[in-house]
Formats: sequence, structure tokens, C-alpha cells
Amino acid sequence: MASPIQIGKTYGVVHNKDYFSFFGFAKKIGNSETQKIDVYLDDKPIDTIIANESIEKIDDMYDVENQAFNYNLPSKYIGQKSTISFKNHDTQDELLNSPYTLIDKNHEKFNEAKFMHSLNETISEELKSMYKPNSIGFLATKENLEDEEFVEYINQIMNDFPEYDFKALYFDKNSIKEIKEKFKNSNLELLELKDIKDIFENLEVYLSNYEKTFKDIFEMPIMNLLRYKSNDILILTLGLSRDENLTLREFENQNKTYFQKLIDNLEYLGFNKDDINKYGNSFNAISFKSASQKYSIDIDFNLDESTRIAYIYYHLKLGHKNHNYFKEVINRVKKSIEVQK
Repeated sequence: MASPIQIGKTYGVVHNKDYFSFFGFAKKIGNSETQKIDVYLDDKPIDTIIANESIEKIDDMYDVENQAFNYNLPSKYIGQKSTISFKNHDTQDELLNSPYTLIDKNHEKFNEAKFMHSLNETISEELKSMYKPNSIGFLATKENLEDEEFVEYINQIMNDFPEYDFKALYFDKNSIKEIKEKFKNSNLELLELKDIKDIFENLEVYLSNYEKTFKDIFEMPIMNLLRYKSNDILILTLGLSRDENLTLREFENQNKTYFQKLIDNLEYLGFNKDDINKYGNSFNAISFKSASQKYSIDIDFNLDESTRIAYIYYHLKLGHKNHNYFKEVINRVKKSIEVQK
């Protein structure tokens, strides 16, 4: 028979968000007093945290308010195989689900876990403004490597833009052989992904397969990371979920409300109202044609080009050795997100 809940007794639980990030709650029954939690690593105290946060998921599960906590294991402890424990500070009772066994560097999921953990860390202003000129990266996960359309298109892009340096971002060293077999290009560098700084330090452009693999646990975090934290790395989605022959013109017609808001805010997005007369009543025409003229780069713009080709090829042609163009697009994307809200 389960023991009845006792007034004055402390209760708590801890869950893991990933291998190195945790959240939970601590509460004294019949009392709103804020609880402290001691964190131990192999029975040695490393932290004391306060359970005074409001976490929606915890509130939904346990109906507690402002008595939850988040905990990210400091990076200096990551990589060693240890046991992490969470105990009530006053009673030293283990929280439910505690302890956890941490994975070490030899675990097959270590790089994935360390990377996901790094998403919770504060990003310095220096890192936000970091990028590698003329360097393009893509995620070489198992899901992407099994996607024949993705592999074919990446190979096509590498073949058509030999002036760029390409990087396959991988987590699992066991995938190296397969990556080399799938992408037989002498201009491809393999980059082991362990931390978000690996992206900031090594890319100028990130090619995302998010639209097709929207359930992938890595694509969306990387997209959000770069969209909201990076000042200089451009995200280009491959658009493989769209009709291969869908043109820019057709795409704008299918999304009239979205593109009309952009047209209505041309000056806020860095254009001029008379650009409509110069380039036509198409946001894509205004965007690409004005950049082509501004930087004296002929891109043979055509509204009947497929969106798959246009959004990748036009941007890469305009941005090669021309980071100011990428910077303009990045700032415009951030402003367009505000416009659409």
C-alpha cells in the first residue's frame, strides 16, 4: 500500500531533458517555502540550486507553481562517466528518479548529447558575430544520408559551386565511411560536431533539410540557433518538400498574404518604394534584382526558375566573397519575421 502524503514532508522529482540537462520540482506539503536542491557528482557536492521557477511542463504534470528548477551540468564535468544525484538540501532525501548515470566520451551518442547540451549555454557576442567566409555546411545525419534526394542535391550544389568550401557536419565517427561514399567530392571536409561553436567557427552558410525532415531532433534547434543567435551565418533551406518544378512566380502566388506583407514593408526591409516600378511587383524580383545591380553580379534572374534552384543558386552566386550581401539577407530575414507577427 502506498504511503499517504504527509503534511510538512518534502517531495520532489527530477527528469532529464537530454543526457546532461535536467528539470524537476521540490515542494514541502502544506508549505510554500522555497526548497533548495543539492547536486552531487559521484557523491561529491558540486552545486546547490533553488526550486523557484515556473516550468509549464512541470506545472502540467505535478500541479506545482514556482517550485520547479532547471539544471545544466557544467561543461567541465561532461565527458566522464559519473553518477549525478539530486537531493533535498534540508533532508538529503533523493528526489524521485535520482540518481542518473552520465555517459562518457566513448558512448555512441556522446557528440549528439554534448551538442544538444551546448544549445542551453550562453552565447558570447564574439561567437554570435563569428563565421568562416565562403564555407557551406550541411548535416550528415543518418536520416539525411538515407535521403537519396538530399544526397543527390547536395552533390549537385557542390559540383556547381566548386569555389565554395563544403563541410559535412557529423556526430557519429562510424558514419565517416558512408559520408565519403555518398559525397564523392574532393572539396568536401568532414567536421565532427560536438558544440554549437563548431558551427559558428566553421560556416558562412548552412543548408537545411528541415522542411523535409521537420521531425529531426537536430535540424530545428540548429535553425533556431542560427536564426535568433547568429549575426553572420545564413540559413538556406533546400526546399525538397516542395514540387520540384514550383517556380518563384507560382510560390509567391500560393503565398500572397505572406509576400504582400513584405511588399507593404519594403522600406523597413531595406528597399525603396520605387523598386516596384524598377523591378516589378514581386518581392523575389525586387530582392534579387536589386542585389544583382547593387553588387554588379549578373545572376540571370528569372521568376520562372524553380524555387529549389533559385533560393540556393541566386544567394550563393550573389554572396560568394561578398559577405555584405549575406549580412543584408540575414538582417532582412529577422525583420521579415517581425513583419509577419
